[in-house]
Order: sequence, then C-alpha cells, then structure tokens
Amino acid sequence: MNVIPNSNRPALSLYDSLRVGYLPENKKGSEMAKYGYQIDKGLSNDNQQVYYNPESKKLLYNVTGSQSLTDWVNVDSKLALGGTIGKGIKAIGKPLERGIETLLPSSWKNKFERGYENVFGGFKDTDRYKQADETLKAAKSKYNPADVSITGHSLGGRIVQDIAKKSDKVFALDPGQTIGQKVKGNQNVYRSAGDIVSLASAGSKNVKTLPNPHTRTIIPALIKGDPRQIGIAAAIDAYHAHDIGNIKGSDIFV
Repeated sequence: MNVIPNSNRPALSLYDSLRVGYLPENKKGSEMAKYGYQIDKGLSNDNQQVYYNPESKKLLYNVTGSQSLTDWVNVDSKLALGGTIGKGIKAIGKPLERGIETLLPSSWKNKFERGYENVFGGFKDTDRYKQADETLKAAKSKYNPADVSITGHSLGGRIVQDIAKKSDKVFALDPGQTIGQKVKGNQNVYRSAGDIVSLASAGSKNVKTLPNPHTRTIIPALIKGDPRQIGIAAAIDAYHAHDIGNIKGSDIFV
C-alpha cells in the first residue's frame, strides 16, 4: 500500500477517486475520509463530487460518467456528434432552421422547436457540462485551494478536460473523444486497449493506452474461427475495456 509521506494515510489512486464517485451518496464521505478528504455535500451529487483536504489544502473534484438516460441520449449524442462531423452539421442545420423560423407566423414561433439545437447542439451547452463547470468554479472560490486535482471517467473524463485550467492537475480515464479533437499535453489521459468510447484518441501522443486484461476472452474465439463466438467475445471485451476496474492496483495516483 502506498502511503503519503509524513502521514499514515494511504495515497489516493485514480481508481479509488473514480470508484467512490459511483458509490451511493451516503458512502462517498466515509470512503474519502480514509484519504484525509472531507466531502462537500452542498456542492456534490451523483454527477460530480467536491472533496477538500484541510491539512494539505488540496481540492479534489471528480466527475462521473453517464449514469442516466438523459446523459446517454442528450449529452453523449452531442459529444459524439462534435468535432469534425458536428461542425459540418452545424454549418447547415443551424442557419436552415433559423431561416424557417423567420418565415413562421408570430403566433407559431414560441411553439417552434429547433430540432438541430436539441439533437446536434453544442456539448458545452448541455446542463451536465454547465453544472460541472459551475460547480468547479464554486468549489475553487469557496476553498481557495493550494492544489487542485480533477478526475473523470468516460463522459466525465471528457468534461474535465474542457473545464480544467492550466494549473489544474487532470486525470481522465477512457474519456469520450471525437474525431479531430486535440488532447492537451499537460493533462493525464488514459484509455484501456479495446475501449470504444475513447477510440478516436487512440493514436494521440498525449494519451496513454493501458493493457486490457480482458482481451484474453477473444483469443480462444479467434482460434476457433467461429464468427458468432468472435462477435460475442468482442462485445464482452469492449464492455469490460471501459470498466474502471482495469486500473485497480495501478500506480496512477492523484
């Protein structure tokens, strides 16, 4: 067990920071207390958690991945359609729908719902993104910390890359990436081999690909050559590749 110098407390790993974020609300505080952190219940919820260590004056902020239908349908779709594809759709869809709106009778305008902005609108315009951004700003203002570490998984990993400032230490695992998106060199971004969510960032020099312990399930299927077994094994592998448990026991600390 890694221990913080001059302290009997264990060092906080990226795995544990992410793991606690998915625990029930009443267990988050007690788990983080082991590492010297106090949870700020007023600023925390299932989507993001604010922790503060009064001894080190360190602020830890974690943003979880998709946990609801709203996340998957609304936020993730906008993220997936961002980057190069989203820009192309935006160039056509937005002007077209606003042009249609101007032709409508004034009594209809309030009922006109822009499909483009609801489906293909900006990722940064979603409530999920804005809430995470505003909460981080509020936490910094409240604690005026000497050090800030931000962690995130999946959708949360994508969000933290955008809301962090240069002075913040960022740790993202399997973040949702879009084609053409650049990964900042001063951030710690990791993905598991075989993870589909972060696949677009696989070739980035600023992203470290970690071994996927579940790839062994697909090898026997490949040897047998059964298309059905290969398909099932590949699906299982892709599912497990996105699991935070893949970095349990790793030496990534926040």
